[in-house]
Amino acid sequence: MPRIVLAGGFLLAVMTATVAFSQDQSPQSAPANASLVSDYPMDRPGIFIQDSSWREIANEMPAKMKTAHGVAASLSYGVVPAKLVEEYGGEHAATQVGSAQPILCICHILSLPGQPVIVRLHPKKGSRELDGGRMIVYPVVGGNKMVDANKSDLIPVDQARPEEHVWLVRPQSPLAPGEYALMLGTQNINIYSFTVTATPAESTGAK
Repeated sequence: MPRIVLAGGFLLAVMTATVAFSQDQSPQSAPANASLVSDYPMDRPGIFIQDSSWREIANEMPAKMKTAHGVAASLSYGVVPAKLVEEYGGEHAATQVGSAQPILCICHILSLPGQPVIVRLHPKKGSRELDGGRMIVYPVVGGNKMVDANKSDLIPVDQARPEEHVWLVRPQSPLAPGEYALMLGTQNINIYSFTVTATPAESTGAK
């Protein structure tokens, strides 16, 4: 019996250390980018996206949720095989932007339930799906992301904190046309969705 308890305690310690390492090495928890500056809304609380001007994004709750493997978790660090698929109504978001690299502002919010992330949504007939099984954060080895990171729906972002209750978030690279969402922590099923309509070339004015 003591051996079983000791082995169980060791396994739990290893799993905890693995999760902590992955969280520390997450591409989503990169240091604040001092070059990310913007004239964000100064007197309005809410979630905004910058296109030709700042536009507020309403939050969405899923219309349907599906789970597999008996585990309802929206983020896996490779320790627990979990899958959660959340379905949101409509093939496109109500907010559409022409910039392939928009800046999002979490403006004048007292606190967040988790780290802000941008995630890719998958259009279906009459809906968009958030695939929690593909919201995977891979460890960084030698300064490079692991090859399997291209299987993740999480978008690497730059972040800045111009003041205490303001977060600025921007994709590190231009986004392909499609459906995306800002999430305030990967365990939060409320999303702030937007559609990118421009190609990266159109967004930058390239010919």
